Amino acid sequence: MLTAPDPRPLVGSKVKFPRPVFMRSAPMKCSVFSRLAVIATLLFSGNASAQATYHAFVWSANTGIEDLGSLGGSSYAQGINASGQVVGYYVSLLGQLRPFLWIQSGGMQDLGTLGGDAGVAAGINDSSQVVGWATTTAGAAHAFLWSAGGGMKDLGTLGGNSSSATGISNRGLVTGTSTKPGDKYSHAFLWRSKLGMTDLGALAGHNSYASGINDSAVVVGESTLTANGTPYHAFLHRPRHRVVDLGTLGGDNSIAVAINGSGSVVGNSYVSGGCCFAFVWTPAGGMQNLGPSSTSFSAAIGMNSLGAIVGNYELTSAVFHAVIWTAPNQIQDLGVLGGSYSTATAINHSAQVVGYSTLQ
Repeated sequence: MLTAPDPRPLVGSKVKFPRPVFMRSAPMKCSVFSRLAVIATLLFSGNASAQATYHAFVWSANTGIEDLGSLGGSSYAQGINASGQVVGYYVSLLGQLRPFLWIQSGGMQDLGTLGGDAGVAAGINDSSQVVGWATTTAGAAHAFLWSAGGGMKDLGTLGGNSSSATGISNRGLVTGTSTKPGDKYSHAFLWRSKLGMTDLGALAGHNSYASGINDSAVVVGESTLTANGTPYHAFLHRPRHRVVDLGTLGGDNSIAVAINGSGSVVGNSYVSGGCCFAFVWTPAGGMQNLGPSSTSFSAAIGMNSLGAIVGNYELTSAVFHAVIWTAPNQIQDLGVLGGSYSTATAINHSAQVVGYSTLQ
């Protein structure tokens, strides 16, 4: 079993978060991928060691795949902005997840926490504002907004114990997920500097989890349709509207992971009688399977303003590589730093891609 550390807020006597939302139980390699709350708990069945070391990477057509290193153990890139600044998390020597910001001129730096021991950086905008979650002195996991001038700001919750930010627009609009009062349910939120955190609701009133946002404050993610957590469908929420169900590729479950300025959405869905594949959704064309048709699994995780999509796919049994889609069913393999696993998590306007890979 090959597993990346779970970047969700930690669960313990003080840190509480709802049932797993980033990784769904499913047959074999069919775990749907999500950027929900900082994504990248990617679970696969295979022969690779669970103790594999991962490093964050940046890729471009000119340089190929480059290792960004780490401040401790494994490291995982989650976002990149127009300037090539990268955010993510690493595993400290004490085993804690810690948020980082990587800059070409200065390398990787720890962004700190809200007073606790752990945190994860999930996204960064072109103004170098960073969002994610971090633990407080009381041990609770809260969504944060970080800037070089203002440090780390606690964005609070929707009344529950925990929250996590997953995306930020270039206008400084933040989205993520928070528990409701009593911590029984979790809802997607939109945070604005003057209005604070707003509850975006859910498809059936139970749970919703946000993953991406654009400058028009359109939010995407997934929402459960029943109280027991399944099925779950990709959703889209426009300002002053209700959550809209985007459907599936024919299977029971789907999630949306990113949206760009033109309103194109990418995500992942089960197909009828089969595993899960990456999709792109547009208002005019609905949901389209990105394939490739020659694989039994693919996952979209990020998209840029031009509609370029990144994620990973099953190259052969137990071998997964980071990819960029050049068209439906057409992909470019981005390779690995070593070993048999890599995934791409984000791409900027200049087609610089970040993600993480095994080293050997």
